[in-house]
Amino acid sequence: MAKTRDRLKLWHDSTLPGGMDLLRASCFDYRYPAHSHDQFVIAAFVRGAQHHRIARYQGIAEPGTVMIIPPGEVHTGEAVECDLGWDYCAFYPTAQFVDALATDILPGAGNFDFGRDLLRHNTGLADGLLKASFFASGSLDPLERQCAVYEALGNIIARYGERTGRSVRAVSRPADIRKAQAFLADEFHGHLSIDAVASAVGISQYHLMRSFRVATGLSIHQFLTQVRLGHAKALLAKGVSAAQTATSVGFYDQSHLINQFRRYFGVTPKQYAVESR
Repeated sequence: MAKTRDRLKLWHDSTLPGGMDLLRASCFDYRYPAHSHDQFVIAAFVRGAQHHRIARYQGIAEPGTVMIIPPGEVHTGEAVECDLGWDYCAFYPTAQFVDALATDILPGAGNFDFGRDLLRHNTGLADGLLKASFFASGSLDPLERQCAVYEALGNIIARYGERTGRSVRAVSRPADIRKAQAFLADEFHGHLSIDAVASAVGISQYHLMRSFRVATGLSIHQFLTQVRLGHAKALLAKGVSAAQTATSVGFYDQSHLINQFRRYFGVTPKQYAVESR
């Protein structure tokens, strides 16, 4: 949970293609728990140093670093030194938006991806992302925000995007895990038990819990919480109250939503809703 000296601003901008979450943060004590996103994470680090784990990779992001995390990759983040912390900005574009930009920027055949490197040291591109983040945060003109974000993300794609013969995100998960994920995605709004999930999948409870974590990097409860928080953000950005949102997406009450929202995002549902456009 973010403490007093942590400063995080997370918001949704519906005027950007497909709608996009954006983040500006100065973190000291706050630690991101293991989580993943359905979107890309494209971030620029401008001060301090962040220690992170992305899948099985561990590294340190320092000023001038650009981080690109594909959708679905489980990751964590915390300060290398709490007294120093780290400042960064992040954009969360959908895969569809990234693919559409890549079609214009990288002509030719082959699947598009960013290669295998998660961190790239490029001060110029990092500064460009930071500049776009300032415009996206402060400008009241949707066109100005759109132009800034398009340009910054387009420059990332032009520099590090590539077309290959590989299948993008060719992650093969067992059929029972995919079935469990689909069940959780459909039934997220209810009060679920491990027995209900295991019965829907047709395997034992223990086998499901063990194999789910191995395949996804998350426990079933962590995955379900992420699904619920994703739906919660969509409702909050549309102006639905936190209390109504909580019950709509399966949290026990508003307090439960607030606690989980702060744990995973470092901000409250109200802060997210107020900052969203």
